[in-house]
Amino acid sequence: MDRAVFDFIHSFVGQYFWLDVLMIFLAQYLPYILTIFFLYLLFLSFKEDQEKWLKRIYFFFLASLSLLIARGLIVPLFRFFLPRSRPFLALGFDPLLQGFFSAASFPSGHAAVFFVLASVAFFINRRWFWYLLVGAILNAAARVYVGVHWPSDVLVGAVVGAIVTVFLHRFLTQVKL
Repeated sequence: MDRAVFDFIHSFVGQYFWLDVLMIFLAQYLPYILTIFFLYLLFLSFKEDQEKWLKRIYFFFLASLSLLIARGLIVPLFRFFLPRSRPFLALGFDPLLQGFFSAASFPSGHAAVFFVLASVAFFINRRWFWYLLVGAILNAAARVYVGVHWPSDVLVGAVVGAIVTVFLHRFLTQVKL
């Protein structure tokens, strides 16, 4: 199933120049835009008063801890215990993105990171959550399109990022941090 979905998505590569350029942009540069968008939400969208500063610190802590656990602990553990080659290595083609990629692709670290940011945004501002969620989905789909991830890589990365964030938020609000 994973291979069939990958083959379908990747079959569009080379068909339309504009689509290739768009997907390269979404896979390589959209992460910077999403990060700036999230930082704006976190640091500039709150009004200045004491209660808002405490919320800002809490959400910064939530995002940082979620990123540390999801991207810094769980993703590397998966990659160590369940190593899986990237599609371009397994199938022997050149990906649309050039650069250094570790051999392991499962799960997607990018998906974990941007679904953490979207999940934190859910607790801050629901409208901004939707923007970040759409951006995270576009980035994940583009990384499959350009050939650096399998569909299950980005799906599991997204689930890891979202679950870690929701779990930590519930835990931290129950212990009154």
